Formats: sequence, structure tokens, C-alpha cells
Amino acid sequence: MSMRTFGELWRSTILTKWVMAITGVLIVLFLLGHLSGNLLVFVGEEAMNEYGVWLRSLGHGTLLWVVRLGLVAIFVLHIVSAIRLSAKNRAARPVSYARTESRKSTVASRTMLLSGLLILAYGVYHLAHFTWGLTNPDFYNQTDALGRHDVYHMVIASFREPLIVVTYLLAMVLTGLHLNHAISSAMQTLGVSHPKYVTIIRRLGVGLSIAIAVGFSSVPLGVVAGIVK
Repeated sequence: MSMRTFGELWRSTILTKWVMAITGVLIVLFLLGHLSGNLLVFVGEEAMNEYGVWLRSLGHGTLLWVVRLGLVAIFVLHIVSAIRLSAKNRAARPVSYARTESRKSTVASRTMLLSGLLILAYGVYHLAHFTWGLTNPDFYNQTDALGRHDVYHMVIASFREPLIVVTYLLAMVLTGLHLNHAISSAMQTLGVSHPKYVTIIRRLGVGLSIAIAVGFSSVPLGVVAGIVK
């Protein structure tokens, strides 16, 4: 492949869509894995805190950092490709077409970039809260009877704060709406667009987006309802 051909491919809309689709699928897989860990809060303190120890000890701590750096790369590629596609679409779309398009598209599809950036902003706050312990150090800097980082009671203390609960739930609603459109769009980009599978893909997108949003939301709601205490 010549340098000119490679450069044209790198700048092409097709490659950008593929990058966004593939990284989007990887993000969904990460969310499902992250959710499975979060739901351990319903099992109890021992399971949740032991899970925290297991994460930190992966490959003597090295593997966890490899995963984190990989996730950073995935999110950066996803965001950059989304911004590039949005800029290309605005540059290529006349005003009259945009007006016609808005009648057929959904609010979620028209605001994908905005919702994605809002989710990113929440993600940074979420890391500052639960991973770095910057926003609520009094919740974060606790240990259990075995000297482990007390993830379980950090979660409970956090979700006893109404503002944190409301912010978290709003972020999950936004995430669900974003995923609802993104999953089916990614599958179409990757070539899964046969008429036999379109309905299945759409239902899968709806089902996964609801499952992820409801699953994550169940944790603060469980604390508020007194199920987790």
C-alpha cells in the first residue's frame, strides 16, 4: 500500500466509522465487565472488598495498569473518531438536508456527540470519586477489618448522599440512551445489516442499553432502599 493510499484511508470516513464502531464494542464489553463487579455489592462486604483486592493484584498490579492504559487508548480513539465524523457530517450536509434529516432521526441519534461528551465528563468525575479518592477522601480512605480497601462501605457512604445518587442516575439514563443508538449503529458499520438480523440487532441494542443502565442504577437504588447496608 502506497503512502498516498494509506493517507487517504486514514482520512476516510469509512475508517473513522470502523474505529468508532470497534472501540464502541470494546467499551460495551468493558461496561458489562465493570457492571459484574459492581453488582457484587449485593453479595456483601467480603465479596466486594475481595474483588477490589483481586483487581489491584492482577499481574502484581502491572496487568491492571495495562488494562487501564488500553481503556484510555480505546476511549481516546472513540472520542476522536466521533468528533471527526461529526465535523465531516456538518461540513457535507446542507441546511435543507439537515431539516429533513431531523424529522426522521431520533433525539438520541442527533445528540450522540453531546451525550458522549457529557458521559465523558461524568466518567472523569466517577474516576476522581471511586478510583482516585479525590472528591470524597473521607469515603475513600477507609479499610475493613482485614486491612483491605473498604470498597463496600465507600459505595454505601457515597450513595447516601442525594446529590451523588441523582448525578449517578442521570448519567446512567444518558448512557442508556447513548448505547441504544450506538450499539445498532456499530453493528451496521461492521457489516451486520442483513434484513434477517436488523430486528435482532435493534432488540439487542435496546436490551443491552437497558440492562447496563438499570444494572448500574440498581446499586445506588439498592443503598437508598436499604437493601445494601
